[in-house]
Amino acid sequence: MNRALFKFWLFLILLQHIQKSLAMTYEFIMEDERIFSDCKDKPPGTLDVNDLFDFTNTTFQMSESGVTLSGCKTVIWDIQPTDRVELAVSVLYFDRGTWQPTTLNMLIKDFCKVMFDEKQVWYDSYSKHIQNAAEVNNTCYRVKGSPIIFEEYTIQPVFSSGMIIKSGRYAMRFMHSAYDNIGLVRPNKICYEIKGEFKKSSQWK
Repeated sequence: MNRALFKFWLFLILLQHIQKSLAMTYEFIMEDERIFSDCKDKPPGTLDVNDLFDFTNTTFQMSESGVTLSGCKTVIWDIQPTDRVELAVSVLYFDRGTWQPTTLNMLIKDFCKVMFDEKQVWYDSYSKHIQNAAEVNNTCYRVKGSPIIFEEYTIQPVFSSGMIIKSGRYAMRFMHSAYDNIGLVRPNKICYEIKGEFKKSSQWK
């Protein structure tokens, strides 16, 4: 191998190791027992989480260790089983009375393909605890009337970041969009938020 190329690859490996060693884990402490809240400034025609799921048979209970969830939620989003579901996540910071955008953003072009991917940030706090995973892996959020059944567990979202996240109030905003089989977006987008604060963990990741 060319000596310069070898040094370059060695540098990349070293850089990756440094980034991982400097990444700090953060817990997200939710402020609402019901977990979800509306997007206050959502575009006209955009729906909320209660147009995505029916939570009639879902139980939420707040405790010192987090929100304990159990039961079943039912998909009521009116889209087609062949649609592609896109998920955009953005993190907002509450500063001087207003919600300000941050650099923490994520776009998942096909959420249903990676819903049960163990490497995704939501797996441990969400998908891992779905009891009818094989069924949901096929239906995802695309089949109206399909159930998503949870084991009882306490939600403790944990994230890793190479940058320091300052203390304060945050909102994680989720926007779901459905695209038909010719790539046209459907008008019934879903927007909701999860509010809380990031707490630095004592464990380095």
